[in-house]
Amino acid sequence: MKTRLLHAAALTGLVALACMASPARADHPWQDSPAQASITADAALPGLRSTTLLAGKNGTYLALDSSGHPVRIDATNTSTPLSGPDVPTEPLVSLTVSGNDLWGLSTEKMPTLIRMSMDGAAQSRLALTGATVTGSNLVALQIHGAQAYLADEGKPALVVADLKTGTAKRFLSYDMSLIGRHPLLRAAEPRMGPDGRPMAGGNVRFLLLDTKGQWLFYQPACGPMSRIDTALLTDTDFTPVEQLDGITEWRTTPSIGGETLTPDNIFYLSDITVGSILKFGSDRIPLRIIRDPRLYDAGAPAVPDSHQMAVLATEDGTTHILRIALP
Repeated sequence: MKTRLLHAAALTGLVALACMASPARADHPWQDSPAQASITADAALPGLRSTTLLAGKNGTYLALDSSGHPVRIDATNTSTPLSGPDVPTEPLVSLTVSGNDLWGLSTEKMPTLIRMSMDGAAQSRLALTGATVTGSNLVALQIHGAQAYLADEGKPALVVADLKTGTAKRFLSYDMSLIGRHPLLRAAEPRMGPDGRPMAGGNVRFLLLDTKGQWLFYQPACGPMSRIDTALLTDTDFTPVEQLDGITEWRTTPSIGGETLTPDNIFYLSDITVGSILKFGSDRIPLRIIRDPRLYDAGAPAVPDSHQMAVLATEDGTTHILRIALP
């Protein structure tokens, strides 16, 4: 764990906090799980994005099609548009679930949060003010209580929006934890720039929130994963210096195509460097639970329960769903 301490006076308290919640063996390499997961189904889903996948009920999942509209993937791996009344027609860039609500983020005209029922019926729309600057590209969304948390990849920052007023504030702009500092490796090969040199893995792209809404985890696709207490972003008594001090480098990762955090706080990550699924949780043991060449182009994973998961992957230019039995 690497926690930045900018004030010597804060050292004692911050070290105490770090000792109470240490990261998942940050210095230990990923190791193959003794019991491996297995792919039980591989089905093509043409016209779907591989970047969004949410677990539903009875073997179903929610995703976005290529136009940014929400769809349901049923247990037979057939995707159909959500059928509720007043389904949003504007394209969505992200989906998340909070309680019994499905939330979408639209950036077509101005950043707008759309609260929906689980069948896609729009319940309310909330335009956000102050969420973006010129060049922004909002890519990820999490909801808890009266707050929305967003990630800006274009002009790297974390954004917190009040769900009552729509007023948003930007935090940690251009902090090093939000900026890719390593090459993005797919199948162990770097993405090369026009100058013939490896390109860095972009800015913050993934955003996860624990069940209690206390810890916000975020990272660029090339890693590392960082963590911050949401109180540092929602309590106006904290200063920018204290916010910077509160950032913890939680876990180094290979290049990632997607990630999810389960209600029991277990992380699952799509590793596109090795072509695998990574897992770590409260036992702090970083595991590689399956290797498969199809995972070199893996995107978003979703985990409905302890026995199964699914991940979207691109095969020959077409999105597929891989259903996986967990060990």
